[in-house]
Amino acid sequence: MFTTNTKRYLSTEHHLHVESTFHDELGFTERFLDVVRNDLPLATDPAKSSQLLRRLVKSELLRFTDMRAAPEKFFLAHRLLSSVGLNGFGVRFTVQFNLFAGSILGLGGEEQIALLDEFQRDGTLGCFLLTEKKAGVLSGLIVETTCDWCQATESFTLHTPSDSAAKNWISQGFVAERGVVIADLRIDGKSHGPHAFLMTLRGEGGQLLPGIRVEDMGYKTIANDLDNARVWFDKVRLPRKALLNKFADLDAQGRYVQVGEERMRIEVIGQRLLTGRQAIAEAALVSARVLHMRTEAYASKKVCNGLSGERTLESMPQMRAVLDESYAALDSMEAFTSGVEERLNECLRAGTIPSPELVDAIAIAKIKCIDVAIQRCHALRQEVGSYALMHATGFELVDMLLCCKFAEGDSRILQQKLARDRLKQLKKQGLASAAASVLGMSADSREALAALRLASQLHSAGRDLAKLEAAMDASWREIYHLADLIAERHLREGPKSAFPEPAVDRLLPAVTTFDHEWKG
Repeated sequence: MFTTNTKRYLSTEHHLHVESTFHDELGFTERFLDVVRNDLPLATDPAKSSQLLRRLVKSELLRFTDMRAAPEKFFLAHRLLSSVGLNGFGVRFTVQFNLFAGSILGLGGEEQIALLDEFQRDGTLGCFLLTEKKAGVLSGLIVETTCDWCQATESFTLHTPSDSAAKNWISQGFVAERGVVIADLRIDGKSHGPHAFLMTLRGEGGQLLPGIRVEDMGYKTIANDLDNARVWFDKVRLPRKALLNKFADLDAQGRYVQVGEERMRIEVIGQRLLTGRQAIAEAALVSARVLHMRTEAYASKKVCNGLSGERTLESMPQMRAVLDESYAALDSMEAFTSGVEERLNECLRAGTIPSPELVDAIAIAKIKCIDVAIQRCHALRQEVGSYALMHATGFELVDMLLCCKFAEGDSRILQQKLARDRLKQLKKQGLASAAASVLGMSADSREALAALRLASQLHSAGRDLAKLEAAMDASWREIYHLADLIAERHLREGPKSAFPEPAVDRLLPAVTTFDHEWKG
């Protein structure tokens, strides 16, 4: 799809440029931007924003099946949107192509995958109903929504057993016609764990189907072009074909059967979250770089008074230092993150599940890219005075970086997982081998020592969950310190690459009005 031969170098402005023979098939970049660029600033409410997405879907510039056939095209499109502005449309875009269509592509059988052509032709919008009220981004992954099979009627019954099980903060959930819902599959009262079901949410007239209740999450401080919904199901009947059946299905007698060698489990469902984390990491980097490029252009023309006469703000040592440090940090994270994407793309094309090492690398890309973007944008805004308060500078969008921090897995939860998995590795490794690995003064030995110390602090709790929780609370700094050391190792040792397209500031100011009556 795309071929790349890149040469990376630092310009006299000290920020990354890419001299590239990047071949953009049939001018995808400009054709993609032509569809969204003019209307994106005007799509300030969910009604306008969703219509823009429908038009993009129908254009078939990016096909739903590209999530497998050409995943690098999806990541490029997401970065292009971020160069125009980090806003709710980027979230809507990745929900549609990755979480909704990507789930069907990754979890569905051939007949279900064939539906994607129909959805693309009709501009059907979808959502991904995983997160529940009791299990938000700070609570880990818990699924209480149930889906019971009835052999007599050959149908499933989808149900929300309590308010705590309501699907929560579902992006595009208020306007979507279709949804991929994650629920606990039960047959004859026996739970088979979370499975994915393709369902219809709205009829041809746009009305919700019986048994489905949707509530708008309300007006936000940012990204109000994106609708977020809370969703309840009251014994909603689903047909047999609703179960996405690449990995599991029901036989003629209604018995649960595994399809192929890979068994269905939450890690399989979670593959879409990995792709989303990667896209979010890249979006944070691109938007932060665009902000720095635009601010640097302003600073190069802003005249200040110096002791020996007039000089530009850009020439001030503190301003130059911030820019140099920011570009160096962004360059470093881009090299790591693009290397992670290349490895993830191989898995997406092959339809294989990423290795634990790659799963960790994706989590680290998300954690560190967003941390770097937030820190560097904050440092930048402190050096440019009232310019940082003005509309159309890019600073009005920086709160979207906070959204990036908790979307597709909160950074703290991901850090806890890194530390937990490292302790599991330590246990499997054995005390003698672990002790040997701390000898010396290498970076790896510091990580091993931190893991040993943390394991020692938690060991006395044994299997008593109350004691373990208390021990973890007391050791919270050590947990995150271990996660930081794991991240440092990946950043140091991971394969490096570069985004194939050059960095371009395409930022467009969004219209500041909002139609509170957008629902009609």
